[in-house]
Amino acid sequence: MRYLLALLFVFALAAAENPMVGTWDCVATPDQGDVSNWTLTVKEVDGKLSGTLTNADGAVFPLVDPKLDGNRFVFTVMIGDETYTAENKIDGKKLDGRYKGPQTGAFRGTKRG
Repeated sequence: MRYLLALLFVFALAAAENPMVGTWDCVATPDQGDVSNWTLTVKEVDGKLSGTLTNADGAVFPLVDPKLDGNRFVFTVMIGDETYTAENKIDGKKLDGRYKGPQTGAFRGTKRG
């Protein structure tokens, strides 16, 4: 019985770990314009994701409704009066996707640690 309880506990912990949680070093490459560096920080509290996107100048933008569905991570962010939505695929410690808004482009990242 103890073995079964220990095994269930280990599986519960593994299921609770969200691969997006952590800090990501990211690069946005617009279809037109200059490349920019970002830090994506994702947290999970009570099963709900939250986080921020921080630019190289230190300006912080909260993520709006971040969601992980399988290996697909989607979030929206307001930068000034402009809304951007990023759709990304997570593969281990790599993030690869695109963003849409007033500008469009590629969004890639690598998880720290």
